[in-house]
Amino acid sequence: MELKRALISGTLLVILAIVLLARFAPLFAQEPPSVSSVEAVITGPDDVAVGRTLVLDASGSRGIGEETQYRWYVEGVSFPVSRTVEMVYTPERAGSVAIRLEITTEIDGEALTAEAERLITVYERKIVLLADTSVSPEKIAVHQRTAEEANVYLRVIRPDMQTLPVSAEDAMVAAITNESAAFTGANGVLIWTEGILGLQALMRARETDPEAITTENQTVVVVTDRSLDTAARTMRGPFSVLHPERIVVTRKEAINPLISAADSDAFIVDLEQRDIDFSIVDEQSVAVRPWNLLSSLVNYMLSHGVSSQILILLLTLPIIATIIAFLKQVIGITTFGLYTPSIVALSFLALGWRVGLVFLLFILITGYGTRTLLRRWRILYVPKVAIILTVVSFTLLLLLGLSATFDITFTRDTIFVLLIMSTLAESFLNVQREEGLRSAILGVGETILASLLCVFIVSWAALQSFVLAYPEVVLLTIVIDALLGRFTGLRLVEYFRFREVFKHLQEE
Repeated sequence: MELKRALISGTLLVILAIVLLARFAPLFAQEPPSVSSVEAVITGPDDVAVGRTLVLDASGSRGIGEETQYRWYVEGVSFPVSRTVEMVYTPERAGSVAIRLEITTEIDGEALTAEAERLITVYERKIVLLADTSVSPEKIAVHQRTAEEANVYLRVIRPDMQTLPVSAEDAMVAAITNESAAFTGANGVLIWTEGILGLQALMRARETDPEAITTENQTVVVVTDRSLDTAARTMRGPFSVLHPERIVVTRKEAINPLISAADSDAFIVDLEQRDIDFSIVDEQSVAVRPWNLLSSLVNYMLSHGVSSQILILLLTLPIIATIIAFLKQVIGITTFGLYTPSIVALSFLALGWRVGLVFLLFILITGYGTRTLLRRWRILYVPKVAIILTVVSFTLLLLLGLSATFDITFTRDTIFVLLIMSTLAESFLNVQREEGLRSAILGVGETILASLLCVFIVSWAALQSFVLAYPEVVLLTIVIDALLGRFTGLRLVEYFRFREVFKHLQEE
């Protein structure tokens, strides 16, 4: 029996050794040194205007040895157009041209060859299109085909990943910065995004690299489906930073006239002839007047790096507070005070209400579960809440890791929003301890409903644009709050709660 066990153990050890050897043998194997490979690398622009000189460079190629020869070939030409490390080429007609580089070098007596190819776009006019994820790729492809037929190069800059509302502008800035070379030689900039997100991102990117991203003396066209006058007022700050010739705010129907127009003046004339609505922002329209001081302050903040999303959140906070005050004083709903639902509503605005609601529910469930597990130990209230918040923070960490698998990115500011949202767990536990689980669940439910109602109201795009363009209207919330403060009638919920009493009073 012992011999049988020994044989079995030995067999298992041999099998384990074979498996480990097969797994790790490549790490310890001594491979013979291989001959260095040559990699051809072409550096330079990807597009050039008709009649302009294109310079491509091969000095970044790797693995170059002795007696190196360079041969540059242009599509349609059988002989090399250059035999040096650089190629200078002047295209004569618009279209796409394939440039091929062939490198021959000698390493340790062996001749090696490497090739590289680059497709160059030759254009008569170039327009840079800034688009966000709200614009479908199919729509962009249609306009690209139209531009190609008109010998216009429509260079599209668009974030690759879906982001949260609070980080959408950062994603757009990163996309513009990575494609800053696209602005070289551009005849105009077309912005097709939600609100002024694209214009704000262009402004921030230009402040980072003003030499590469040039918009001086250009016409910037902004496509919007909102009020033109309202949108134009929000562009005064970006105008003072970008210094374009003018900003034209118009509809998406103006994209094709922009592509076909010979210059910006012809574009304006074409808009007038086609009866397409537009509004122009120039030096005269950005002048500061006594009745728009607060608007000028908002535009000043926009032009000095303050995100439009942050300003929208700050300007809509009084509106959210007024809505919740109305719900509590007139309707009679029960929430965790006024501050908590306001913060939850702002969190939903920053994260998107779907993502925010999922995170909030996980925070509440984790907080309640941790408090239930801590009942068996006699722990004081403050340390207990500290433990609960610690567990909640680890839950948020796991949720962030899970979100990364779905390509949902979170910025540093988003993390602070989540941590602020976690304070609702303490309010939930306080009500549960004092009034019971049922009251706590009702309070959370009504708080979430009130927050969602506020989100659906203030996330209306037209309202956000109007508040950003006319921030003075936010002062009206003070008047509304004062009127609510003098309201002494019964709340709407109380009419249903005391309906039996009202019946008896009417009978008497």
